[in-house]
Amino acid sequence: MKRKLLLILAFFLFLAFSAKATHQRAAEITYTWLGGNAYEFTLTCYTYSPSPAGIQRDSLLVQWGDGLEEYIPRVVLQDLGDDYTLNVYKQIHNFSSSGTFTISMEDANRNFGVVNVPNSVMVPMHIETELVINPFLGNNNSVQLLNAPVDKGCVGKLYLHNPSAYDPDGDSLSYRLVTCKGQDGIEIAGYTLPQASQSFDIDPVTGELRWDVPVLQGEYNVAIMVEEWRHGIKIGSVVRDMQILISSCNNDLPEIQCDDSYCLVAGEQLSFVISASDTNGDNVTLTASGAPLELPTNPALLSPESAFGLHPQMEFLWNTTYAHIRNIPYQVVIHAKDDAVPVSLTNIKTVSINVMAPKVQSFAAEVQGHNVVLSWANYPCTNASALLVYRKAGCDGYEPDACETGIRQGYQLVATLKDCSLTTFTDHDLPQGVEYEYRILAQFPDGTLGIVSDAACVRLKNDSPLVTHVTNDSRDLVSGHVSICWARPKEIDDQYVAPFSYALSRILDGTTSVVYEGADTCFLDATLDLADASSLIYKVEMRDAEQQLMGASAMASAVMLTISGTSNEALLTWTEEVPWLVDSAQVFKEADNQFIKVASVVGTTFTDTEVESEESYRYYVRTFGHYSLEGIMRPLVNYSAIRSVRIGQEEPIEEFSYMLPNVITPNGDGYNDLFEPKVTGLSLITGAKTVIFNRWGNVICDTDDPLILWDGKSKQTNMDCPAGTYFFVTDITYQSTAGEETLHLQGSITIVR
Repeated sequence: MKRKLLLILAFFLFLAFSAKATHQRAAEITYTWLGGNAYEFTLTCYTYSPSPAGIQRDSLLVQWGDGLEEYIPRVVLQDLGDDYTLNVYKQIHNFSSSGTFTISMEDANRNFGVVNVPNSVMVPMHIETELVINPFLGNNNSVQLLNAPVDKGCVGKLYLHNPSAYDPDGDSLSYRLVTCKGQDGIEIAGYTLPQASQSFDIDPVTGELRWDVPVLQGEYNVAIMVEEWRHGIKIGSVVRDMQILISSCNNDLPEIQCDDSYCLVAGEQLSFVISASDTNGDNVTLTASGAPLELPTNPALLSPESAFGLHPQMEFLWNTTYAHIRNIPYQVVIHAKDDAVPVSLTNIKTVSINVMAPKVQSFAAEVQGHNVVLSWANYPCTNASALLVYRKAGCDGYEPDACETGIRQGYQLVATLKDCSLTTFTDHDLPQGVEYEYRILAQFPDGTLGIVSDAACVRLKNDSPLVTHVTNDSRDLVSGHVSICWARPKEIDDQYVAPFSYALSRILDGTTSVVYEGADTCFLDATLDLADASSLIYKVEMRDAEQQLMGASAMASAVMLTISGTSNEALLTWTEEVPWLVDSAQVFKEADNQFIKVASVVGTTFTDTEVESEESYRYYVRTFGHYSLEGIMRPLVNYSAIRSVRIGQEEPIEEFSYMLPNVITPNGDGYNDLFEPKVTGLSLITGAKTVIFNRWGNVICDTDDPLILWDGKSKQTNMDCPAGTYFFVTDITYQSTAGEETLHLQGSITIVR
């Protein structure tokens, strides 16, 4: 009898508890920055209307993540019908310092009968939002989720949902599914994603949740994390715990008619028609939400704001401005909801809109001696942060695609102009006889790149010698002797008197010497073995009969090949700093006492996996290039030295890498001010040597510091070196399991001021 009374008492206690506590359906926390370290937080909850527990919750406890907690008051209580009640709570909180804070709310309990949350009525609803206060990243507002977190679907019918996240700061957003949390913020034991006949996933870019397709009736909860990213750094996140009610019905999703994406130049008007229909003949309510409709200035408009009927239509109209330029597309989420009974279904369509920065107009180039003077019309976007000037050898004059921004591969950045009111730039001290193509485009504070300008092509007068070959002697590759050839200029000024002569300078591992003087245009440098050189560069000066300097070639290096071997592969890397265009390369490998071609590549690396551990192999590389000038032989064929590698069985003591940048901007802003490496395994370095010289071969920096730390000043004058291209040679000796090894690097470094 006593046992029976206890069971009856427990039953009534359960009913009483259920009546008061079975209520939380969905929730999320968002915030708005007010100034300083003050933020206004909004806690939005959707509760089960028949439960008195929801009505009684006129305040909820929030943990601020800084050791403090507070009950925050409810400011909205609204019955939405269909057993859903909207509860909105607001409170301002001041943080005492910068940092990363996890703001959370936990309330007992979830509503009864959630299919994928075991014993849901006994499981609390726990939600979290992350706030990063970092003065270096700027102030931040959380995303605002414009679409409600309660929705309905049908068994056997595709279900779609999009939270329609809007970020007031224009930060990049990403989406992912996370496990719903319960007591003390712990992931709910036994929680599973809703069962699907095909898949249940979310698009990480658009935020579109796709359930293909529900198989069982019931209520389901899922959690979506929306993360914000600024300059590649996570700056905050919001977790939405939402509920989906799946019923049995024969209804079909309405259909939405409009394009998936649009692009336009800022300042233009975008107008398109959105329409909907229903295959079941139901009336459809057509609405839309998204960032363009929420903007504080010049927002997009819908006419009408919503439409209803068998074939509803609305017009999307947006007069864009330069303030709308950003590096990620805007999203508009269109909703089409039918009025079917007993279950109405909502289809969604996510439309992407890319607002592009206009191109720089009237771009032109003019040759003035060894210089090229660029000019253009004043750029109209006052919110641009820089104008970027690019150059490449040769001219193809490509036209960007309709929605293409930025610049294609193959161009070298020669200047970053922080003063966007400038309309001219001079590119100094360029090699003669070469055709160049220039482009310019705008950059914005968030990294957005505008549409690239039209091409401006020039050809510098061919009044200086052109180096065509710096190659291992192809008649005897084993000797490593270097053959250097150059072409005589074809546009010699009348002031110079024949006969003409040449002086060939060699820069070997940073040391300069004249190795040939005479009238020939080829020279075999037989005093060295290319395989022994860490770096090897040549330049040619030309003089007339009266020893007047007529001009000098650009510097050209040999093909410098390095090889490293791991337990199962050989990695080949080569560099070739030359004034001509390098088109392709071929890799040769020794087999049965002869070299055979094993690869043709476009690039400067090749990995050979056809090797065996503890075996040695020999390789060389042959490159092909050309000048864009008529009358110069093509292709220009150059060979590297023959180099050997032994494939090892052991891994290095620790991962070692040493990488150098190709651009520095020594302007004192704390970013890219120094020429310094990104290095791991610094303690393994046992020796270092770096030499930096200008295009004429004059050494302007040499150091034994493995970190280099060059600030763009000349060692002779301690004055700033002018903007332009310089060359470096770096040799790093480090300890590996195979003993002491040397890493050789050479290339160009551009100073942008």
